[in-house]
Amino acid sequence: MKVRLGMSVFLAALLVLLAAMAIKDYKNGTIGTSSVTSVVIALAVCLQFLTWGTDRKAQQDEMGKIIAAKSAKISYHILTLALFVFWIADRIVFIRKDDFGNLSLFLALCFCLVLYPVVQLFYVRRFK
Repeated sequence: MKVRLGMSVFLAALLVLLAAMAIKDYKNGTIGTSSVTSVVIALAVCLQFLTWGTDRKAQQDEMGKIIAAKSAKISYHILTLALFVFWIADRIVFIRKDDFGNLSLFLALCFCLVLYPVVQLFYVRRFK
């Protein structure tokens, strides 16, 4: 009962916050980065709550750790693929003639490609 009440209050507050941001953006005529970031963070919090609820033990037990590890690996691969697609789409849409296209996207893609092996290297050394 407390969980449902807490979730209802949280969702109501979230809807009020999102409505206030939408009204502010409508009046200004532009969508700000703070509004987009707030929506993304609120969505992440809601999804995290829907996944684990209020049960912290489920998140910390062996099955919870396996779920977190597998979902992190899948998320990494999806992120790498998405960055590659965005980089290629940017080069096609904006007809980039230089070698790198959008340098920020290219650097993010390179960082993403190197991140997983580097983390594995440090993680393996921790157990040796």
